[in-house]
Amino acid sequence: MLEIPSAGGGVLSLATNTLSYLILACGIATIVVTAYLVLVSYSKLPAWDGWIQIDFAASEGPSHTLDWLWHPDNGHRMVIPNLFLLADLRWFHATQAFLLASIFVIQLLHLWLLGWSMRVLGEWRGALWRTGFGLTAFCLFCPSQRGNFVWGIATCFVLPGLFATLSFIGLLLYWMRSREYYGRWASWKYLVLSIAAALGATYSLSNGNLLWPLLVAAALLLRLRIAAVLTLAVSGIVSTTVYLYNYIRLSSAPLEMPVTVCKYLAAYFGSSFVPTTDDVLHLSQSTIRPAELVGIAGLLVFSLLLMRLPSYIRSRRFFSIQLVLTLLFCVGTGVLTAWGRSSFGVGHAFSSRYQTVALVFWCCMALLLLCEITFWRSRGQNVALLSSQVLLLGIMLVAAYWARTPLTMARFGGFHLNAAGVALITDVPDVDEFYWTDYPNHVLSLVPYMRSARLSVFSGSEPDLLGEPLSSEFNLTSTKDCTGKVESTTVIANDSQRSLRIKGWAWDNKDGRPPAELVIATDGIITGLGVVGDFRPINRETNPAVTSNFSGFIGYVRDVQKSSTVEVYAVTRKGKKSACYLATLVPSP
Repeated sequence: MLEIPSAGGGVLSLATNTLSYLILACGIATIVVTAYLVLVSYSKLPAWDGWIQIDFAASEGPSHTLDWLWHPDNGHRMVIPNLFLLADLRWFHATQAFLLASIFVIQLLHLWLLGWSMRVLGEWRGALWRTGFGLTAFCLFCPSQRGNFVWGIATCFVLPGLFATLSFIGLLLYWMRSREYYGRWASWKYLVLSIAAALGATYSLSNGNLLWPLLVAAALLLRLRIAAVLTLAVSGIVSTTVYLYNYIRLSSAPLEMPVTVCKYLAAYFGSSFVPTTDDVLHLSQSTIRPAELVGIAGLLVFSLLLMRLPSYIRSRRFFSIQLVLTLLFCVGTGVLTAWGRSSFGVGHAFSSRYQTVALVFWCCMALLLLCEITFWRSRGQNVALLSSQVLLLGIMLVAAYWARTPLTMARFGGFHLNAAGVALITDVPDVDEFYWTDYPNHVLSLVPYMRSARLSVFSGSEPDLLGEPLSSEFNLTSTKDCTGKVESTTVIANDSQRSLRIKGWAWDNKDGRPPAELVIATDGIITGLGVVGDFRPINRETNPAVTSNFSGFIGYVRDVQKSSTVEVYAVTRKGKKSACYLATLVPSP
C-alpha cells in the first residue's frame, strides 16, 4: 500500500491529511456546483446537433432505425450515443432530461473507476487517495466544460473517456492475472473487457479508434502472450474495417499549415487555465497566447513523463502505466481535433466541449506526478506532497472564483433556449431566439411533427393552456404576492397574425425567488406564455426584497388585435396553479 508515512514530522503528516480532506471537499463541491449548473440551465429544447433525434423521428421513423444508428454524423459513427437519443425520444419524449442525467452518471462512473484504480492498481491510501480522488472529481466536473453538461447530445463526448479508462484497466488486469499460474485462463475475461470497452469508445466518437494502436503497442511493451497481442490486433483491424465501410468523409477545408495545427493543439490543452467567454472565434491574442504557452509546457512535461514508461513497466507500476496510456489517448484526441478543426482558427480550441479531454489530460499529469512523489523513499516525500497539495488547492480556489462565468453563461443559454421553446409553443416566429437552437427554418419545419407527437416543449401541460380561460386554470392571488415590470414590447408579425414579444422582470414575494413562469391573457383567455431567468440587474435600493439578478423574463402572446388589452401574470406557485397579476398593456396601433 502507498500511504504517506508519518516519518519526517507529525506536523507535516497532519498538514497533508488536513489538506487532503480540503481537496476532497473541493472535488465534491465541484460536483454539487455542476449539478446546480445543469438544473438552472435545463431546457427541454435540443440545441444545434441535438436536433438529429427529432429529425430522425420526423423524416425517417422506426423502419430506418438501424440505418440511422450506423450513418456517420459529422464524420463520427455515434452508434451508442444515438441509442441514448433513441431512449430519450421513445421513453422521455425528447425532453433532454434523460440525456443530461446520463451525462452526469457517466462522469460519476468515470470518477468511481479512476478512484477504484488508484486504490487497487496504485495501492493509494489515506491522504494520497483523498488528494487524488478530490483532484479527479474536480477535473471531471469542472464547470468550464459546461457545454458537455447542458447539451443532451454530449454523451458522445464523455463516453470515450470512460470507455478508454475501462479498456486500459482491463488490459492491465489481464497482465496482472496472466502472470499467475492459476489465473491464466480466468485472465481472458479482462482481455475481453478491454476489447469490449474499446469497441464502445470506437462507436461513440471517432477518437475511439485511437485505442486500438494504443492497446496493441501496450500489449507488445508489456510482453503479453502472442495470442493476446494477435487478439487485440485482429479486433482492431476488424473494428476499423467495419467502421470505414461505406464511410462518408466530411468535405473539409484545405489543411492548415503545421504551425497553425501546433498552435491549435497547444491552445486546446492550455485553455484550461485561461477564463474565456462563449465567443471563442473572436478571442484576442492576449487570451490565446498564454493558453498556447501553458499548453506547450504541459506537452513538454508529458513528453518527459512518457520517457519513464519503460521504468513503470519494469517496476510493475500499474496505475502509472494506466495514466500514461490515458495521456496518450488525450494527446491523440487533441491532435485529431487540431488536424480537423484548426481551419476555424485557434480560438475554436477554447470551445467548452473540448475541456472534457483537456481536463482529463491535466488530471492524469497531476496524478502521475503524485505517483512519482510516492516513490521517493526519503524524508522529503511529505514535503513534496504538501507542496503539491498547496498548489492543487490554490488552482481549485482560483477556479472557484472563475466559476461564476461558466455558470452565468450556461444559465443565459438555457434561458434563451427556454424562451425559444415558448415562442414555438405560442406559434410566434421570433427568429432571434430560434438562433439559440439551430437554423430557424430548420426548427420551424419540425414544429408540426413535434406538436402532433408531443415531443420536447410540447410534451408538458403548457401547450394545453392556450385558449383556456385564465380563471379555470389558475387561482388568482393578491397583487402583493409578486412584483415586477414590463420594460418593452415588440411587435412580431407574420402573414396571418400580429404577435408580441414582452420583456421585463418579475419576483415572487411570497417565496422570495423568481416566479416559475408567466401566463398572458387577453380578455380573460390565456393567449401567451413566458419564461423567467434572464440576467436583469435590479436596483436593491428600490427593490430590497429582490435577491437575484436572474429575474428577467421574455413572454409571447399571439394574434393580438390592435385594440386588445393584454394582462401579464406571474405563476407564483406552479404546483398550486396560482397566478399573480403583474401588469396590463395596451398594444399600440
